[in-house]
Amino acid sequence: MSLLRCVNLRLIRGATNKYLPAISIRLQQKSWLNLKAKEMENTGPVLEGVEFEIKNKNLKRPLSPHLSIHVAWSNMILSMTHRFTGIFLYAIPFGLASVAILLPESYPDYLGRLEDMHLNQFIIATAKFLIALPFSFHFLNGIRHLIWDTGHWLTIKEVNWSGYIIVVLAVALAIHLTSL
Repeated sequence: MSLLRCVNLRLIRGATNKYLPAISIRLQQKSWLNLKAKEMENTGPVLEGVEFEIKNKNLKRPLSPHLSIHVAWSNMILSMTHRFTGIFLYAIPFGLASVAILLPESYPDYLGRLEDMHLNQFIIATAKFLIALPFSFHFLNGIRHLIWDTGHWLTIKEVNWSGYIIVVLAVALAIHLTSL
């Protein structure tokens, strides 16, 4: 006789233990979940000896469902941009320092070669802007994160509008830094 039947028989016979009804409900739920799990176990054809990727392709399972089911929200994009700008702000000085150490000539020699190229002002301003934009965005978005840490601007509406304001201020700050 199964444990579930024993508990039910005891309930029927008028047992006074206050925990028995809860145990009975739990056991019924557990047996129902086990039944559902067994039903869902074999949802597709069994393919013996086939590689995992081919099996999933034949069963028409998506490769990465987490990428296809989410809508790109502004705060998600800004969060990823904050991370990428942080990586960029770390990698650029590290890369420049590594190149400066590994190259045979000194820094002033390469700076003189760059000046001898007589680059267009538009190219120089664009390069300065592309260097200043990640810095300004990461800096201002970091301030926004500090404001969030104080418990302010945490509703969806406030998160969205503060994100738009940060983007506009970051572009404005990058333009200002470029003009220096």
